[in-house]
Amino acid sequence: MTKLFDELRREPILLAHHPLCGRYDDHFIEIGGRKVCRGCATIYPVALGVFLALAWVRPGFMPSFVLSLALFAVQLLRFASSRGRMRTVLNVLLGSSLAAALYSAIACPSELRILLYSFIGAVIVSFEYFKGRRAFSRCQGCPVRAAFPRCVRESADLEGGNNGK
Repeated sequence: MTKLFDELRREPILLAHHPLCGRYDDHFIEIGGRKVCRGCATIYPVALGVFLALAWVRPGFMPSFVLSLALFAVQLLRFASSRGRMRTVLNVLLGSSLAAALYSAIACPSELRILLYSFIGAVIVSFEYFKGRRAFSRCQGCPVRAAFPRCVRESADLEGGNNGK
């Protein structure tokens, strides 16, 4: 069990969806001395809270589905430019959209499920693909890119102490 926890402590992308090197410092907050993705730390708690609120209110399939689409569409502004507080607002919208999509998937009439599940899956895959391409474009110019994930674990040693910047 100790070996598992040691490996989890050393894992570079355990609590984030991108590398934890200095090229992404603006994406992190520190919790208990560990870098945690600011987006994930915002999106998932918001999604849980909104889902619980929707489950309590029970708006039905169509209102929750339309809400998920509207919130998702607005948060796409992140691809134009999202800095500072606007990024946090967009993450709140994304978390709310995820919650509404999950609720609508549960409340979906059985005759629409295959269509809805396929649509939601396609949106998630597409969004993650474009988001991932954008995030990892920062890695393209990194002189220690070939050493990933070692570059994250040992970035100070590999780059002479400047953390891959």
